[in-house]
Amino acid sequence: MFHKLLITLTLISGMHVDWEVSRVHAASSPALIVGQLVDAVRLRGTEDVFLQGDFAYLPCREGKRLTICSIQDPAHPQIVSSFTHPQLGEAAGFAINGDTIYLTSMSTQRLLVIDVTDKSSPRLLSSVKVGDKGVLYKAAYRGGYCYIPNLTEKKLFIVDVHNPKQPTVVGSVSVTTENDGPFSVMLRGDYALVGTIFGSRNRLAVVNVKDPAQPRLVTQVFGPDIGQVSGDAIGNLYYSVYWNNNVFLIFDISDPGHPRLHAKLVDKRLGKPNRCIVSGNRAYLPMVEGNGVAVIDISNSRQPKFLTAYRDAVLLKKTYGVAVRGNLLFVASREGNSLVILDRRVLEMK
Repeated sequence: MFHKLLITLTLISGMHVDWEVSRVHAASSPALIVGQLVDAVRLRGTEDVFLQGDFAYLPCREGKRLTICSIQDPAHPQIVSSFTHPQLGEAAGFAINGDTIYLTSMSTQRLLVIDVTDKSSPRLLSSVKVGDKGVLYKAAYRGGYCYIPNLTEKKLFIVDVHNPKQPTVVGSVSVTTENDGPFSVMLRGDYALVGTIFGSRNRLAVVNVKDPAQPRLVTQVFGPDIGQVSGDAIGNLYYSVYWNNNVFLIFDISDPGHPRLHAKLVDKRLGKPNRCIVSGNRAYLPMVEGNGVAVIDISNSRQPKFLTAYRDAVLLKKTYGVAVRGNLLFVASREGNSLVILDRRVLEMK
């Protein structure tokens, strides 16, 4: 099958290049796409992508699995294993510590602890129910504890995983009493920053987790474009997105107990961004409705600017995850059932 590459130059607050791919005749430019994997079973509904060593880990929502790929040769990524289990429903939240993975199951309200010492044969060590009902989205790990938002119960739960064979819920705290619910969690110092979604008013909730058994809600940040807050903290800045409003957000977290909105970019060209990863003076945003990756210039953190985007409505349909290593972007597509590796230098050429 053939791709036709269309390059559109638009002069809006400076020149940007928008790569559009329509499937017509030829394969994608090999200079841009370094490697790719498409698998309708083992990569079905990829929710995100995480890198460690020579491997990429992809939790798969609709596929109800965790798939591990070798990326030692980025031009020829290979599936090493694909873990499933009756206790694992739609895989969503992911955290890793050494050879232990912490994976949340959206529909079964469980945190699964998985040993991946042997990448070809992951094995379940244990699991624990997180809340009595609800949906679990993201997860974070630090110092023997997992921090897990439960959307329906409107709480942040803390699970003691010091003993990976016997995880125990040790604390929880409500982060909202309104019709929004917690989605994301990022840890900084004594605090967990929790972003909420699906409400008439969303927020960034700040929870003191110094004592994991007694977490306390200490403050909340509101704004017309604040919600979801899923992203990447670099130094004293937290780069994040809110997909529903096509917003790229930067928070000042120099005092993590009192984060402040530092800057924002509202732009329809962001294509409903769902995550954010940062490298140098660039932020990369997977686009749920844009079917690809948007690139933001953050060289001036007070004035982030849309730089370019790459879209493929088939291979990258409903893009959900992105990771970066060196000059390469690893992009996960939920409805493309794919892992696509791009050369970001080519993507950003103008």
